[in-house]
Amino acid sequence: MKKTNIFLFSLAITASCSKGSDKIVIKNSDSVNQNVQTTTDTIKRSIIQQIPEREVTDSVITHEIDLLKLPMEVDEELYNENQKLVLQLMNVKKSKISGRIIPESGQMNIRFNNIALNGKSIDGPFGLDFDYDLEENGRYNIIIGKSLMASGSQIGKFKIVLK
Repeated sequence: MKKTNIFLFSLAITASCSKGSDKIVIKNSDSVNQNVQTTTDTIKRSIIQQIPEREVTDSVITHEIDLLKLPMEVDEELYNENQKLVLQLMNVKKSKISGRIIPESGQMNIRFNNIALNGKSIDGPFGLDFDYDLEENGRYNIIIGKSLMASGSQIGKFKIVLK
């Protein structure tokens, strides 16, 4: 008799708790999830439109930059002393390009190291700012990294402004 009463009591509690809470949780969960999903999709779409194509490996971060979309700002961060950032310029026609690195910390050791043209020639090093005449059509790479002529760390956040 005792076992039957305990079993019926626990069954009644389980049934009464699950009926009321399921209705409330499902109702609230659906509306909240729908609103959160819509907001998340909107944010993702707006962020994707602003960030250039990006690939990351242990030592190289690569961005594809479409020159037709200049001027442009790129926020970036280097996580170790051996990393470098490569900006691959696309839609290059004879023109002029300028850039500026704005480090979050004034002590950051970072610069425009080189500009490479179609893997044939390299020009540089530069500093935190550069102006360069793109005299040939083709693929240019701008390499950003640590200055070996200076002390300090390259680890940290920075912004690149291209015009």
